[in-house]
Amino acid sequence: MKRNRLLRAFLFMSFAATAAAYPPSNEQVIFNSLSAAVDSQIVMPSAESVRIITDGLGLNRLFSEAIAEGMKSKSSQISIGSAPDSTSDNLLFDLLGFDLAYKNGSSRGFLKSRRIKRELHCELRISIRGGSSGLLLQMRNISIEYGDEIEPAELRFINSRDIVELTAEPPGSAWSRYVEPSFVIASVGVLVYLFFANR
Repeated sequence: MKRNRLLRAFLFMSFAATAAAYPPSNEQVIFNSLSAAVDSQIVMPSAESVRIITDGLGLNRLFSEAIAEGMKSKSSQISIGSAPDSTSDNLLFDLLGFDLAYKNGSSRGFLKSRRIKRELHCELRISIRGGSSGLLLQMRNISIEYGDEIEPAELRFINSRDIVELTAEPPGSAWSRYVEPSFVIASVGVLVYLFFANR
């Protein structure tokens, strides 16, 4: 019994160490950044409950869950739905701009592909209306800016499998990914040939 507990604890610690070694996924970046921005920038709503209005699909669902997390410190009851609620303040959001791009990052040395620079820019307009009155209580634009560098092999861990907008193309066109290594190999081959031909 004690051995099983030790084994489980070891496996958990190994999993946690492995997970911590990879950069945050695109979903994690948006969730953490947006919830922190909402927590710091949105004023306390007038009602004890807040309904976040969303269609519940894809990127909008991720936004609504992040906003709900950020509103936890401001209201005792948070719900997510597709229609307004007359007994709650209703929070609506509009996506004003969104851009996720991968660009060439720093060099990893000769014969190795460059690191990938991840850049995220996002802006939402959040408005809160009274449930019974429908009056606009507050409106605020919230911006998210995030950037880091990842290894090319880590791309599959950070791209989303479910949300198309969170799966960007790596830098360089498809043909350049094959032409550049081929060029390097051909150059090395020519140098080896010249070395032996001149002996």
